[in-house]
Amino acid sequence: MRKILRVLALLLLLLPAFLFTACDDDQQVAMLLWGTWEGQVSTDFYQGRWGSYSSDYYTVWYFDGKPGARHGRGWEQDYLNGHRYRDYFDWYVMDNGNTVEIRYRDRSLPTRYIHHFHINDTHFHGQVENGDGSYSAFRLFKADDYGYDGYNHYYGWHYGGKPAGTLGETSWKD
Repeated sequence: MRKILRVLALLLLLLPAFLFTACDDDQQVAMLLWGTWEGQVSTDFYQGRWGSYSSDYYTVWYFDGKPGARHGRGWEQDYLNGHRYRDYFDWYVMDNGNTVEIRYRDRSLPTRYIHHFHINDTHFHGQVENGDGSYSAFRLFKADDYGYDGYNHYYGWHYGGKPAGTLGETSWKD
C-alpha cells in the first residue's frame, strides 16, 4: 500500500510538468502575427551601374490562425501610385520562429520568406525575400490596437484607402 501511495505522490508531482508546457518558438511567433498590421515597405527594384531604383509603398497585412497552430491564412493589401492591390495567402512559421513563409493563392506570385524580423505586441519589422533574390524592408505596427479603418495616417484617404466597412471581404470562403 505504501508503495502505491509513493507512486501516486510521484505522479501528482510530475503532472504539472506535463500540463503546463510552454509554446514553442514557432507557435509564439504565429500567435504574435495574428491580426492586422499596417505600415511602409521599401523595395529595391533595380540595381545598375548608376544606382538602384526603389519605391516605398503603404501596405496592410492580415494574419489569421488558430490557437496552437504554426500556420494560417491572410491577405496583403498594397497601396501604390493611387491604386489598391489585394492578394490572399497561406502562411507558415518555421525554423524555430526565425522564418515566415508566405504562399500566395495566386500561383503566378512567388513564394516569399520573411527573415531577420522582430515582432512584439505592437511592432513588426524586418526583411521580405521577394522570390527573385531581392529583399524588401518593412516596418509595420499593429493596426488592431489603433482601430484600423483603412485610413493611411501618412497619405490620407486619397492614397487608396477607404472608410471602415468598405475595404471588402477580409477572409475568403472555401
